[in-house]
Order: sequence, then structure tokens, then C-alpha cells
Amino acid sequence: MAVLATAPVSAQSGGGAQRVLGDFATCRAITDAGERLACYDKASAALEQAVKQNDVRIVDRADVRRARRSVFGLNLPDLGLLGGGADRGETDQRETFSEINTTVRSARPGANGRGEITLADEGNPVWQTTDAMPFPPKAGAKVRIRKGTMGAFFLNVDGRSYRALRLR
Repeated sequence: MAVLATAPVSAQSGGGAQRVLGDFATCRAITDAGERLACYDKASAALEQAVKQNDVRIVDRADVRRARRSVFGLNLPDLGLLGGGADRGETDQRETFSEINTTVRSARPGANGRGEITLADEGNPVWQTTDAMPFPPKAGAKVRIRKGTMGAFFLNVDGRSYRALRLR
């Protein structure tokens, strides 16, 4: 499980997710069973309250994986919210997407002969070829989008490969 802070837990405590987790670590160090239990009760109540107020959000690995897939191809800053972070040396290669395989929801011709393809994934991401695409694919066609070098993306559909970028 991962705990992400979206805002401080409380103004009085100067908290956040690190403060809430720190409270649990403090409780673990108490030797007297009664005091430790009272400490855990207080820490768990603070965590429950922070979650109810949307100050702390608890997500599991599947949630992170879905979120990473949904932003595949978008040029977003790394805020460390989806796990890992190059500046902290915490990259999890198992969860890094270098390609996605899905199907076409719809396609239409775009400006200058480019194709605009809406995928059947959650959120209906839209990609545009930067190369001319004389015949847009039909709905239901299998599509593979892979990350190339230097931020490029390649969209493979109907046996052809096109350079592409994600619009939304």
C-alpha cells in the first residue's frame, strides 16, 4: 500500500502523510502494551480522519498501475505521486509502461492527411499521427503504441507504423 498526501492532515499538527506514518512508528517503539495500544488507537483515528477529509489518500499498486496507464503518452511533470521518482532513485521498472496494446474505439482523418485515433481504453485517450495516414483504421482494430527514443511514440495498426503524439 502507498499513502499519498494531497494536503496537510491538520493545521495544528503541521502533519501530512509523513506525520501520520511517523505517529505509527512512534507507537511501535512504546514498550508498555497499554500505552502502545492507546497510541495506536490515537494514530489510527488520525489516519481515518485524514482519509475522510481527503487530506491523505490510500492507493494500492493496481490504482497506481491504472493511473500510469491512463497518462501514458502525456507530457506531465514527475511529481512522484504515481510511485518512484528519478530524483529519489526509486524507479520501479515493473510498473513503467513502455508500450500499450489496446483497440481502436474510433478513427477519423485529420488535417494534412494525419489520422486521429480514439482508443477504447478508460478515458478514451486520443492520439494523432504525425505522419500521413491515408486510411484510418476501423473501430475494433488492434493497436500498439510504444515509446521510442527522445520522447517519440510509435503507433502500430493494421501492419503499419506511424509516429504519433497524444492529444488528450
